[in-house]
Amino acid sequence: MGFKDIVSIIFDESVLRGLNDLDKKEDIYQWILEHGMSTKRFLYLDFRGEEDYEIVNFILDYESKYDIELASQKELGQLGEYEYEFLQEKIREVNKIISSKGYGLFSFPTTGDYYALFISILANKKELLQDELLVNENVPLRERYIQLYE
Repeated sequence: MGFKDIVSIIFDESVLRGLNDLDKKEDIYQWILEHGMSTKRFLYLDFRGEEDYEIVNFILDYESKYDIELASQKELGQLGEYEYEFLQEKIREVNKIISSKGYGLFSFPTTGDYYALFISILANKKELLQDELLVNENVPLRERYIQLYE
């Protein structure tokens, strides 16, 4: 599986047309981050955590866009109040809730001090987690892949 396959999973199939002019892996990687930010398909969170209810609002926006329910209002309320020391803990908590609906909150690799999170169907988990996407010797190998904190 390659970058274009991953793009087709994360984004709408129609975005593949925009990738035809990109040849290098680094260009496609950068394109994914920029497109994710511009379309709000990615939630960017500082490593220190979130402000207010950023993850809850991201889930609500996703639910609204795709007309699905990933979590009950009670679960979202509890999630908004969830206390954590490290952001991965809250992402794991999110995944406990939304995995029952067949979805996961994935982390796209970055070189910055932030997370680029996106929601996807768990049926795509194997394909999403298998390829090294970030070519950077300064980043630990594990963090060069999409991650799903479970």
